[in-house]
Amino acid sequence: MDLAQVNLLIAEGKIEFVKLGVSDIDGVFRGKRVTASFFLDGLEDGFAQSDVLFGWDIAENVLPDLKVSNIDRGFGDFIMKPDLSTFTVVPWEEGVATCVCDLWTEHGAAITVAPRYVLQKLIERAQSLGFAPMAASELEMRFFREDQVSLRAKDFGPQLTPLSPGTNCYVISHATADDYLLGQIVRQMQKYGIEIEGYNREHGPGMYEINMHYNRALTAADHTMLFKTGVKEICHQTGFTPTFMAKWNDLEDGSSGHSHLSLWDRNYERNMFWDDASQDHMSTTMRQFLAGVLQKMPEFMALYAPVINSYKRYIEGTWTPLNTAWGMDNRTCAVRVINSGRRSIRLENRVPGADANFYLVFAGMLASGLYGIEKKLELPSRLDGNAYSPARIQQALTRGEMHPLARNLTTATDLFEQSAVAKEYLGTDFVEHFVTTRRWEVQEYEKAVTNWERRRYLELI
Repeated sequence: MDLAQVNLLIAEGKIEFVKLGVSDIDGVFRGKRVTASFFLDGLEDGFAQSDVLFGWDIAENVLPDLKVSNIDRGFGDFIMKPDLSTFTVVPWEEGVATCVCDLWTEHGAAITVAPRYVLQKLIERAQSLGFAPMAASELEMRFFREDQVSLRAKDFGPQLTPLSPGTNCYVISHATADDYLLGQIVRQMQKYGIEIEGYNREHGPGMYEINMHYNRALTAADHTMLFKTGVKEICHQTGFTPTFMAKWNDLEDGSSGHSHLSLWDRNYERNMFWDDASQDHMSTTMRQFLAGVLQKMPEFMALYAPVINSYKRYIEGTWTPLNTAWGMDNRTCAVRVINSGRRSIRLENRVPGADANFYLVFAGMLASGLYGIEKKLELPSRLDGNAYSPARIQQALTRGEMHPLARNLTTATDLFEQSAVAKEYLGTDFVEHFVTTRRWEVQEYEKAVTNWERRRYLELI
């Protein structure tokens, strides 16, 4: 919306409160609610928000020695500047709107570790090369018949009751049985301005996939964050709990966050990945972009799989990529090329989980892809057939046509920290901050004693 539309909604009494916020490092929408009149009064100068948002982990434990947010400096204020193009009425809350913000210091400098800022800078770099990126996410998630109290009473354990039992992947009748919840979510999202292409049962109890329509890359990232937040809010109102964890239970499949991306011309009129005359209609731009995504995927793995649990999803034979294979419409590969038409041709990155921060997923894809274009990288041979085949994998690894992906957060963080491309394209401030937060995540996990350890060792060791 523009300012005139926002003013009219508020003047007519349709908006009483505005939820202002930003994406933190983990992709959680954090901020505050303000009254509509206070929102209008503060538009010019922005809104103060404690910088602790970038000084703690997802469990709100304060990290030491961070440059951008530090307890020794007393946790001062950032300034949240609303992006009115994101101002949207919330259909599941009466008289409420949301607005995504950008972050600045009190002296007018950008907060360079903010995920939205990182993606914005990559979009600007793409535009300087004549490209306009379009993106979309498709998220898998699970729903439970639990509320915030029962989750804790059951200690978040495997005894949680799923929305629906059984696997029933793609079974229409079983999806219909859950439509009182899933249908409500999708309808509310459509009213919220987040266009949904469709949804289906997935391979697990209470598991669904919901696909968002492609959009300009920044909007696609905004929508993904707001979608995940909105799903949680709708479920909380109705006594359910969703999770976007990559692997909630070791006995069940993980939840992916397949990410689609293409480059268009500056006017968003022509998909630059399509070439009538080229093999498989893949333009030189697309081939170089894909070559960059593949080459830098091991270095950018920490963006696609950002927490300890992310790596529980990367298990052989579970539809999850373990190496940098690419293929034509091949769902066993890390990157699936979809070339079904001149407008729809795109890359599908199948590595990220639903737990990722999609500002950083799209930033990682853009950074590595633009690097491929700028360096005119050669695309390695595609993989035909099963990318999990040990013989195929070994041959491709031996020939240097693909590379293995990290299987834990420590290795992924090490590779990210060492990446010159990450520092150049994402910024050294962001790389340093993100690496510090990931090392903290590993440290916190290493202190934990898990149920697996108790079951395995308590009686017999």
